[in-house]
Amino acid sequence: MQPEISHIGTRQNYDRLSRWYDSFSASERHITEAGLQLLDAQPGENILEIGFGTGHALVELADAVGNTGRICGIDLSPGMFAVANHRIRRAGMEGRISLQLGDATCLPFANDHFHAVFMSFTLELFETVEIPPVLAECRRVLQPGGRLGIVSLLKNDTRAVEIYEWFHMHFPVVVDCRPIFVQQVLEAAGFRTGKSEEKQLWGLPVAAVIAR
Repeated sequence: MQPEISHIGTRQNYDRLSRWYDSFSASERHITEAGLQLLDAQPGENILEIGFGTGHALVELADAVGNTGRICGIDLSPGMFAVANHRIRRAGMEGRISLQLGDATCLPFANDHFHAVFMSFTLELFETVEIPPVLAECRRVLQPGGRLGIVSLLKNDTRAVEIYEWFHMHFPVVVDCRPIFVQQVLEAAGFRTGKSEEKQLWGLPVAAVIAR
């Protein structure tokens, strides 16, 4: 049985962490980078990042799509929004990246709007019952043939995952995300998985997957 954490609780947790998040999440960045490499953003593309955190990937994506592209980001946390907005201003990319506060179960974007959607260490934060609606929203806002890039903790039968899941069960506010069957949930939502890589983070498996 999974612990349930409300969206309000998640938002409050990340608001508290936002000022220091970069300090203890640096080890995640090279895996996010692997996901961005697989996504392969191209000049002129419109791309959405869900759960943009402190904004590192937003800036990289904006650099990749150039002046003719457009990057949008949506996140639940006002604290993360403020930190990411500051990073965007320092990078001089205010006109190329737009941010919104909101919930990925109901994306405030038109159908067929984006060439790609990217999530890094975000999908596994949602309750199991919420993952299909989130992926359905991704399908809705993606153009035909558009791609979805996911970086996520990967569920398997290793001892490391078993221990991590125990901590997630008993201390869900501190260990808030949990490993998921990445390819299976994507395929169940109607996506066709393609390129993928498996990495390690603190001894845990992490999947970077591109789906269409």
